[in-house]
Amino acid sequence: MHFFHLLICLILISPIWSLLPPDDSSCNNQCFHQPPEACPSAESTCRCRRLPNCQKAAICCNVNYFTLKEGLACGNITAVGGIESLHIRNATFESFNVKLSNSVWRNLRYMTITDGNISRIDGEFAKHSRISCLNLSSNHINAIEDRALGTLYNLSILDLSHNNLTELPSVRKESVTLDISNNTNLICSKLTNTLISRPEIIFISENQTFCITTKDYDWFQSADILPFSQVKAGHELQKNCHRNCTCKIDRYVSLQGKSSTYQVAVNCSGKKFLSLPVPLPDKTISLDVSHNNITSIKEMSDPSYENLRWFFADDNQISSIQPLEGTKFISNFDTLSLSRNRIKIFETYVLDNVEFQRVSINIRNIYLGYNKINCDCNTMKLKAWLLSKLSHIPDHDNIKCDNINVKVTELDASKMCQSSQDWTDYIYYIITAEVVLLVGLITKVSYDYWVFKTAGYLPWPANKMPRLPCDWLCE
Repeated sequence: MHFFHLLICLILISPIWSLLPPDDSSCNNQCFHQPPEACPSAESTCRCRRLPNCQKAAICCNVNYFTLKEGLACGNITAVGGIESLHIRNATFESFNVKLSNSVWRNLRYMTITDGNISRIDGEFAKHSRISCLNLSSNHINAIEDRALGTLYNLSILDLSHNNLTELPSVRKESVTLDISNNTNLICSKLTNTLISRPEIIFISENQTFCITTKDYDWFQSADILPFSQVKAGHELQKNCHRNCTCKIDRYVSLQGKSSTYQVAVNCSGKKFLSLPVPLPDKTISLDVSHNNITSIKEMSDPSYENLRWFFADDNQISSIQPLEGTKFISNFDTLSLSRNRIKIFETYVLDNVEFQRVSINIRNIYLGYNKINCDCNTMKLKAWLLSKLSHIPDHDNIKCDNINVKVTELDASKMCQSSQDWTDYIYYIITAEVVLLVGLITKVSYDYWVFKTAGYLPWPANKMPRLPCDWLCE
């Protein structure tokens, strides 16, 4: 009896259930996303359908250019259809032009295109589009036209994860949450440019975000993978850079068996510095301090200079390279540029142990042109050193004597060392003459003494000389 009462109640209230609003719990996500089970059935001729459990939401599956256009029409997904959330799954496009059905996209707040095979995103969304979340993940996308997302002024979330992008598209809105994780072809330099130009972008899934390093470092000829954390750390360099200097990532590198890292270039040229900047940022390999008033390079013995390989200090007042002796720079450098300084004497012994003929892509170079070399006989050592290293001294023709207008490499030893040689010869002549005179004097004295003892008188000129107090010794 109770069973029949319950059955009658169920029959009576079933029409009431049909009048209840649909469950929107699956549509209240921050970005609209539906599982494969929500797709139209395989037997359905229309590849798009509105979702019964989500108000103003629709899904299209397994579409191409033509079937998507037909599916939007047969699924009643139109500009006046009130659809605000749309998920397109497993779309196949060589190039997806977002101008397609722009009137439909204009009213969307959430647009999701995932799990497809799309090479490019082209075209441009209609102006004043309402899209706040755009999900283009897992589509094998290689490129997005730069203007494609330029009209999405309401965009706050952009998901480009699991694609094949090499660089990021431009977005108009200032603050955007961006997911670029698992894009295996991102170029690190392009990513760095985005960090610099758009510091307000919020990156998520950083632990799964990587980029490819450039292929221009020494003997490393293969691309390497760098984590986003390294790129971000490099971007923070400028905040901690030496006062008035510019710090930037010069290149990303990887040594065998070690994790990828970055190397830093510091530019302090034309800042009226009186001394070298200390300390340098960690991993600094290049320093440019040209066009300053630096007089000494003694700071290069500082530990922060130990990784330095390129040093440019042209147009300063440096007078000596002696402080480089014993530094790590002198053992590891690629370029030492000291043109237009005040170097009068170049201490070649500082470079005696440098291996110029090394096995490396980068040739070691030293620039010394337009210094004030004071040439004398000792400068012949510098000439010999230059002639042995001409291929490593690109500006050797500009290394000239300050006291005579001659290239150091063209100095004539017979002329530069002539005065010193003649003076030495004169000394030899004087010594010889003195020896001869001394022998003659001894001989004359001996002869006079012999005559005096045998004949009793002194020969001339001894008998003409005045008598001295010591003459009694001879009597």
